[in-house]
Amino acid sequence: MKKLSVILLALMLGGSLLAQTEGGKHRQRPSRPEPPKIEEMVSDLSAIQKKKLETINKECTEKTAKLQKELDNVRANIRTLMNKEGNQSDKLFPLFDREAALQAEIAKEMYSTRQQIDQVLTEKQLAEFRARLKADRQNHKLHSDKAKPIKPRH
Repeated sequence: MKKLSVILLALMLGGSLLAQTEGGKHRQRPSRPEPPKIEEMVSDLSAIQKKKLETINKECTEKTAKLQKELDNVRANIRTLMNKEGNQSDKLFPLFDREAALQAEIAKEMYSTRQQIDQVLTEKQLAEFRARLKADRQNHKLHSDKAKPIKPRH
Protein backbone atom coordinates (compact mmCIF):
# COMPACT_ATOMS: atom_id res chain seq x y z
CA MET A 1 0.00 0.00 0.00
CA LYS A 2 2.85 2.38 0.84
CA LYS A 3 4.59 1.68 -2.49
CA LEU A 4 1.37 2.34 -4.37
CA SER A 5 0.95 5.67 -2.59
CA VAL A 6 4.51 6.73 -3.43
CA ILE A 7 4.13 5.72 -7.09
CA LEU A 8 0.78 7.50 -7.35
CA LEU A 9 2.20 10.65 -5.75
CA ALA A 10 5.20 10.61 -8.11
CA LEU A 11 2.93 10.23 -11.16
CA MET A 12 0.69 13.08 -10.02
CA LEU A 13 3.68 15.35 -9.41
CA GLY A 14 5.22 14.51 -12.77
CA GLY A 15 1.92 15.03 -14.53
CA SER A 16 1.36 18.40 -12.88
CA LEU A 17 4.85 19.58 -13.87
CA LEU A 18 4.28 18.56 -17.49
CA ALA A 19 0.82 20.14 -17.48
CA GLN A 20 2.36 23.49 -16.61
CA THR A 21 4.14 23.61 -19.94
CA GLU A 22 2.87 22.66 -23.34
CA GLY A 23 4.34 19.32 -24.38
CA GLY A 24 6.90 19.52 -21.61
CA LYS A 25 8.51 22.54 -23.29
CA HIS A 26 8.57 26.08 -22.05
CA ARG A 27 6.22 28.42 -23.82
CA GLN A 28 7.74 31.50 -25.35
CA ARG A 29 6.64 34.63 -23.57
CA PRO A 30 5.06 37.15 -25.85
CA SER A 31 7.35 39.97 -26.83
CA ARG A 32 7.00 43.02 -24.69
CA PRO A 33 5.23 45.94 -26.25
CA GLU A 34 7.37 48.89 -27.19
CA PRO A 35 7.42 51.59 -24.52
CA PRO A 36 5.51 54.72 -25.44
CA LYS A 37 7.50 57.17 -27.49
CA ILE A 38 7.42 60.42 -25.57
CA GLU A 39 8.39 62.38 -28.68
CA GLU A 40 5.11 61.29 -30.30
CA MET A 41 3.00 61.94 -27.21
CA VAL A 42 4.22 65.41 -26.21
CA SER A 43 3.73 68.17 -28.73
CA ASP A 44 6.34 70.77 -27.81
CA LEU A 45 9.64 69.09 -26.95
CA SER A 46 12.79 71.10 -27.50
CA ALA A 47 15.82 69.63 -29.28
CA ILE A 48 17.67 69.45 -25.96
CA GLN A 49 14.79 67.57 -24.33
CA LYS A 50 14.62 65.13 -27.24
CA LYS A 51 18.35 64.44 -26.94
CA LYS A 52 18.11 63.91 -23.16
CA LEU A 53 15.12 61.58 -23.58
CA GLU A 54 16.95 59.62 -26.27
CA THR A 55 19.94 59.16 -23.95
CA ILE A 56 17.74 58.09 -21.03
CA ASN A 57 15.88 55.61 -23.23
CA LYS A 58 19.09 54.14 -24.65
CA GLU A 59 20.63 53.66 -21.18
CA CYS A 60 17.45 52.05 -19.84
CA THR A 61 17.16 49.74 -22.82
CA GLU A 62 20.77 48.58 -22.45
CA LYS A 63 20.47 47.97 -18.69
CA THR A 64 17.12 46.19 -18.83
CA ALA A 65 18.15 44.06 -21.82
CA LYS A 66 21.19 42.85 -19.89
CA LEU A 67 19.09 42.10 -16.80
CA GLN A 68 16.40 40.40 -18.89
CA LYS A 69 18.97 38.17 -20.57
CA GLU A 70 20.33 37.12 -17.18
CA LEU A 71 16.78 36.55 -15.93
CA ASP A 72 16.03 34.34 -18.95
CA ASN A 73 19.18 32.29 -18.23
CA VAL A 74 18.23 31.86 -14.57
CA ARG A 75 14.73 30.74 -15.57
CA ALA A 76 16.18 28.26 -18.05
CA ASN A 77 18.36 26.80 -15.29
CA ILE A 78 15.34 26.59 -13.00
CA ARG A 79 13.35 24.70 -15.65
CA THR A 80 16.25 22.30 -16.21
CA LEU A 81 16.61 21.55 -12.50
CA MET A 82 12.84 21.23 -12.01
CA ASN A 83 12.82 18.44 -14.58
CA LYS A 84 15.62 16.48 -12.88
CA GLU A 85 14.95 13.58 -10.58
CA GLY A 86 15.61 13.88 -6.90
CA ASN A 87 15.81 16.81 -4.54
CA GLN A 88 17.39 19.81 -6.25
CA SER A 89 16.58 22.27 -3.45
CA ASP A 90 20.19 23.21 -2.76
CA LYS A 91 20.55 24.38 -6.37
CA LEU A 92 17.03 25.66 -6.97
CA PHE A 93 16.50 27.86 -3.92
CA PRO A 94 19.40 30.24 -4.72
CA LEU A 95 18.12 30.44 -8.30
CA PHE A 96 14.64 31.38 -7.06
CA ASP A 97 16.23 34.13 -4.98
CA ARG A 98 18.25 35.37 -7.96
CA GLU A 99 15.15 35.35 -10.17
CA ALA A 100 13.31 37.55 -7.66
CA ALA A 101 16.30 39.87 -7.31
CA LEU A 102 16.57 40.32 -11.08
CA GLN A 103 12.86 41.06 -11.38
CA ALA A 104 13.25 43.68 -8.64
CA GLU A 105 16.27 45.22 -10.39
CA ILE A 106 14.31 45.52 -13.63
CA ALA A 107 11.39 47.18 -11.83
CA LYS A 108 13.76 49.59 -10.07
CA GLU A 109 15.44 50.48 -13.35
CA MET A 110 12.08 51.17 -14.97
CA TYR A 111 11.07 53.41 -12.07
CA SER A 112 14.40 55.23 -12.12
CA THR A 113 13.95 55.85 -15.84
CA ARG A 114 10.49 57.27 -15.21
CA GLN A 115 11.93 59.64 -12.61
CA GLN A 116 14.62 60.80 -15.05
CA ILE A 117 12.01 61.42 -17.74
CA ASP A 118 9.87 63.39 -15.30
CA GLN A 119 12.84 65.69 -14.63
CA VAL A 120 13.29 66.43 -18.33
CA LEU A 121 9.66 67.37 -19.01
CA THR A 122 7.97 70.57 -17.87
CA GLU A 123 4.82 70.36 -15.74
CA LYS A 124 2.65 71.10 -18.79
CA GLN A 125 4.43 68.45 -20.90
CA LEU A 126 4.19 65.95 -18.07
CA ALA A 127 0.45 66.56 -17.74
CA GLU A 128 0.02 66.10 -21.51
CA PHE A 129 2.10 62.91 -21.47
CA ARG A 130 0.18 61.40 -18.53
CA ALA A 131 -3.18 62.26 -20.09
CA ARG A 132 -2.10 60.63 -23.35
CA LEU A 133 -0.85 57.51 -21.53
CA LYS A 134 -4.15 57.22 -19.67
CA ALA A 135 -6.13 57.56 -22.90
CA ASP A 136 -3.93 54.98 -24.66
CA ARG A 137 -4.35 52.51 -21.77
CA GLN A 138 -8.12 52.92 -21.85
CA ASN A 139 -8.14 52.50 -25.62
CA HIS A 140 -5.95 49.39 -25.36
CA LYS A 141 -8.20 47.95 -22.66
CA LEU A 142 -11.29 48.49 -24.82
CA HIS A 143 -9.66 46.73 -27.79
CA SER A 144 -8.27 43.86 -25.73
CA ASP A 145 -11.65 43.28 -24.05
CA LYS A 146 -13.32 43.02 -27.47
CA ALA A 147 -10.76 40.50 -28.69
CA LYS A 148 -11.22 38.15 -25.74
CA PRO A 149 -14.00 35.60 -26.07
CA ILE A 150 -16.43 35.50 -23.20
CA LYS A 151 -16.10 32.29 -21.27
CA PRO A 152 -19.25 30.85 -19.71
CA ARG A 153 -19.15 30.37 -15.97
CA HIS A 154 -19.98 27.00 -14.54
